[in-house]
Amino acid sequence: MSKRMSKKLTSQWSLKKPLHLEKKDKRYARHVKQLKKHGFSDSETWSLDSVIAEFILPRLKRFKEVHNGFPGGGDMTEQKWEEILDKMIFAFEFHSLKYDWSADKPGFDAEYAKYEEGLQLFAKWFGDLWW
Repeated sequence: MSKRMSKKLTSQWSLKKPLHLEKKDKRYARHVKQLKKHGFSDSETWSLDSVIAEFILPRLKRFKEVHNGFPGGGDMTEQKWEEILDKMIFAFEFHSLKYDWSADKPGFDAEYAKYEEGLQLFAKWFGDLWW
């Protein structure tokens, strides 16, 4: 895998330090203890939606690269499954990359509808994200 690709697929989850805190922060040591004890610290709950999105996004992208099938039943095809995965990825990118959430932005309604569709597809197909 190229450096560019591996960088794209990394996340803060490979770090063993509390999110959103610098070492000089007086809360840092307490959060390091929480991290060691629980595998995460309370700092990850400050903006839980973003933390979850940042966790899921690189894994969903990698899943799309390495999966070797698609859910059976109905009219599902490999192409349709790829499109569903792309919509899920868009939703988490939209959330994670802090897109301009201004409703005044041209095209915002369409982007937001696509974001919501991707989240709904993620919920619908959550149990099928395995191979």
